[in-house]
Amino acid sequence: MNIGKISAVTIPSPDLSKSVEQYIEFLNYRLVDEGQVSKEEAIAWKAENIEGADYVVLQPENSNDFAFRFIKQEIQGEYIPFKTGGWNAAELIVRNVDEMAIKLSNSDFDIIGPPADLSFTDQIRAMQVIGPSMEILYLTEFKSKLPEFDSPIARCDVDQTFIVILAGSSMDQMQEFYCDSFNLERAVVMDSRIRAISRVFGNPEDTKYKSAAIPIKDQCLIEIDELPDGAAIRSSEPGYLLPGISMVSFLAYDNVYRDSLIYQCNLTHLKGKKCSIIHGNEQEIIELVHK
Repeated sequence: MNIGKISAVTIPSPDLSKSVEQYIEFLNYRLVDEGQVSKEEAIAWKAENIEGADYVVLQPENSNDFAFRFIKQEIQGEYIPFKTGGWNAAELIVRNVDEMAIKLSNSDFDIIGPPADLSFTDQIRAMQVIGPSMEILYLTEFKSKLPEFDSPIARCDVDQTFIVILAGSSMDQMQEFYCDSFNLERAVVMDSRIRAISRVFGNPEDTKYKSAAIPIKDQCLIEIDELPDGAAIRSSEPGYLLPGISMVSFLAYDNVYRDSLIYQCNLTHLKGKKCSIIHGNEQEIIELVHK
């Protein structure tokens, strides 16, 4: 199975209105749809208790091939981003990260990593924030087109998610799962400075961790970060989504269904497409939208 385009990032939210307000005012996103979680979706996601829960769909200002989906759900358990495995962050392509830092300083987005050039190149500059539903966002600017990165071009000030970040205790196991499941090639493992991890584990800011970026189709990547000793298991009440980023939706370029539970996609830009679910080893939900 081949996968590509990161089509949506799903986040449970205790306050939909606040998420909508902050994303519209400070990220220039648009509210494009709202509705309720279907029975089929709730069952497939193993979150039966959110059947009928309200959701909203937000898209970038000038593009319509990616969305954030926020689903009404109270934060479950003691969740600390990057303290646990699973989907931990969404990386968005932006035009000017320093301008975004100034704008977000007056928002409810908590800046946990101010703009800085990446440790391995000064042509990529990024910052990290925590959103109103405890989601971590990386905002990344490419100062120039790098031949080793097939990165998208920002079509507006804050555009699509082009990288999703999965964290867990074993780099080898995470790479094996994704490469075997989706016919992907293993990525080179690098030692990278990841301030979001150092922050929660109390390590010096320049501490480096094992990290690998697996390319998928459509100029997107899955970044895998190995957490240090002491990482916890993300918890939630049974029948609910895990807190933070709970699910990532990818386009699937064949009709191989790993799960017998097939349901119709309700994302605005993909309505009517068939979806299936794979549950990863780090409790992450992988939603496959079949073309």
